[in-house]
Amino acid sequence: MNLADVAINLGNNDKIMNSYYAFHKTKQNWFFSPNPHLNQAASKPTSFDKWSSWDRISGKQRMTLAVLAGFHYTAKKIKRNDQDFAKLRKAFLDWPNDLYSVFWSNDDNKKVWLCNVFVGDAIYLFNKRSFTSGNNHYYDPEQILNGKSFLHKRDGFKDVIEGDIVVIGTGHVEIVTRIEKNWVFDDGFCSVGAGRGLSPDRSGGDGTVKCDSDFGRFLPKIGGPREIEDSNNTYFYL
Repeated sequence: MNLADVAINLGNNDKIMNSYYAFHKTKQNWFFSPNPHLNQAASKPTSFDKWSSWDRISGKQRMTLAVLAGFHYTAKKIKRNDQDFAKLRKAFLDWPNDLYSVFWSNDDNKKVWLCNVFVGDAIYLFNKRSFTSGNNHYYDPEQILNGKSFLHKRDGFKDVIEGDIVVIGTGHVEIVTRIEKNWVFDDGFCSVGAGRGLSPDRSGGDGTVKCDSDFGRFLPKIGGPREIEDSNNTYFYL
């Protein structure tokens, strides 16, 4: 299984993709990640069987359970009754053991776009290597573009293969899942990522594979970002 396969599987993980989108829309103050080494990552509580469990867990764990149970992340409206405890207990059972809730500041608009988190999570799932800088945050597209990460830059677009990482412009990054070879039109590619501004349930939303459009094949100079020869794209590999 290569990085492209791992990225496609990640894109199909509803728990993670939905948490990305909810974080992006500022409906909650955390997102799920499989990487326990990220800054401000909280693990699932070891147990949750009575109200004393709620009292002993951390604030981050409470906020995570509150959201999963359908409450606001502040947990202000949770009441100490059997009904609300049952919701929290179900949320605890629904929290996958291998996912961590990550609390990153989202007061800066750039930080709610989680395209780099998708790429970092995919790399971690692929080789258990943390794609992070010194502050244990994933490298952002601009850092990747400027050679700050451990990725290697492709010499040219002709060398691009599936599993490569593409930085589109200076502010977006995805993982190439397929190269489209065309007889007549310029070659294109398909890629998967997040931070697209659309719900995972929508076409073209977080976690879905997007490909070079027919429009782009007919008018490659204005046809969209997945023309492989587009000078706005920069390609990297592990």
